[in-house]
Amino acid sequence: MAEKAKPDWWEGFFKGSWIEFQRSMDEPALVEPAVDFLEAVLDLSPGERVLDAPCGDGRIGREFARRGYRVTGLDITPSLLKAGRREAKAEGLDVEWVEGDMRKLAWRNRHHLALCWWGSFGYFSDADNLRHVKAVARGLKPGGVFALDTHSPETLFPSFASRSWTERNGVLSLTENTYDTATGRIESEWTLIRGGKRRVARSSIRLYTVRELHELFRQAGFVEFREFADYEGESFGLDSRRLVFLATKSLD
Repeated sequence: MAEKAKPDWWEGFFKGSWIEFQRSMDEPALVEPAVDFLEAVLDLSPGERVLDAPCGDGRIGREFARRGYRVTGLDITPSLLKAGRREAKAEGLDVEWVEGDMRKLAWRNRHHLALCWWGSFGYFSDADNLRHVKAVARGLKPGGVFALDTHSPETLFPSFASRSWTERNGVLSLTENTYDTATGRIESEWTLIRGGKRRVARSSIRLYTVRELHELFRQAGFVEFREFADYEGESFGLDSRRLVFLATKSLD
């Protein structure tokens, strides 16, 4: 039976108290090491084109723009794009902001690097996740790289927590997680509390093993794959807490 995603769960997810919760990840100590790593391991040069999709408020894309890259940030949530524009304008950064669906990208052979960072991969069904990867591949120049920072079964299951508490930017979050073995998806219920107000939201993320990522990306024309455990360049393994996955598009 074909695996299906929860219908468009993301459309009402990124709003209200979640925005404040998410903004805590704008800290330079979280953003700068990621960009340092990508510049080094991919031998990038200022002036090259970077696609950040989905970009949210563009926290990683703005760091690339600070370093002289030509950045396009795409997201489907207008409020996040508005916040990104505001922050970029305040810093005098030149970023192209686009409202759109990352499964339906119009670019061809344009970008040197595409980013899908901090758990933003796997929103859709398997078929639509493949559409997403193919859309990114079309927009990359030959030899361009699609970079993911994400969880995978290998990173999550050794320390899987069905319930966890986190506090960021004055927002208290209780997350309750279940893993659906039939679909390979993490189903999460988020209870967000800020200023005495409570909001419940739900997410549904498809987790791909490294092997499954290789298979998925090969279908979209990627030919070389590298996996890292962190921004220090450590090799990926079963004790890794994150997966940094780099896929290189064919030169043909």
